Amino acid sequence: MDSLSHLIRALAPAGRVDLHCLLAGIWANQQPAAPPGHVPYHVILGGKLRLRMERTTRVFEAGDVLIFPHGSSHVLESIVLGENDIAPDDQGEQHFNGVVTQIVSHGEGTALDMLCGKFIMGETGTSLLRSLPDVLHVRIDEHTPLFALTQIMRNESAEPKPGSTALIDELSSALFTLLLRRLMAEKQLTGTVLALLADARMSRAVDAVLMDPAQSWTVATMAERAHVSRATFARRFAQLGGMPPLEWVTSVRMEMAARLLVREGLAANLVAERCGYASEAAFGRVFKKHYRSGPGAYRRDMLKHASQSKSRT
Repeated sequence: MDSLSHLIRALAPAGRVDLHCLLAGIWANQQPAAPPGHVPYHVILGGKLRLRMERTTRVFEAGDVLIFPHGSSHVLESIVLGENDIAPDDQGEQHFNGVVTQIVSHGEGTALDMLCGKFIMGETGTSLLRSLPDVLHVRIDEHTPLFALTQIMRNESAEPKPGSTALIDELSSALFTLLLRRLMAEKQLTGTVLALLADARMSRAVDAVLMDPAQSWTVATMAERAHVSRATFARRFAQLGGMPPLEWVTSVRMEMAARLLVREGLAANLVAERCGYASEAAFGRVFKKHYRSGPGAYRRDMLKHASQSKSRT
């Protein structure tokens, strides 16, 4: 299994599409901060919009995909909305078509055609995305897998058929992987773990750790996998990945530990062994430092949170 596939497994994203928007005229929509672990995205299929985020204002158009790794709040608005204009309270006609909620507003100009959804990470997946900027932009060209995938998502959202809900969710998860692949290829991810995967030498070490996090890794053994000196490896890893090598190894082990505790329900002593710790006490100290609660309390909190989220849907 390649490094990106290992990383996707660690992130464990579940994609979904919530809205299909067809918005013309003057409109604006405030997007509040998303809950932890939720990564909102917008796929612009037609027309244009203006993004306001803190002090930044940018215009995007058909073919642009916007991803918010930290779920940061933002405003989407019509490009015909002037600085002193007030958007109408009525945000358009809303209708749930059995798959997504369609929002339609009428007015002058070309309508914005957009899908809005989210990538929901695994229990702690967002920690692997922590060094990413508040918003990522990917440009989709025609005659690419990304373009074809978004067109299928749009068609299944606009005209639901048997199986459309399951299909859209699966396609949305695939969209996450394709977007990361594009971001890596465009080298937009310096200072993140993803940048390491785009480097031929560093990716060898990353891949080795992801395949066997429990091994007694040192900077020297990781450098050996990358076929570079220890000093060169440590410097290059920190430059690209934004953290020292062994700090990253610990984060990988903690991601693994969280999954074993919550998803597989393993006891803390077994999790410690699977993650490469000589004792449950040593594992517990590292885990508490990483997540600010012990393994048992963490599992209870995550299961409670999952139960509450499920009851609200």
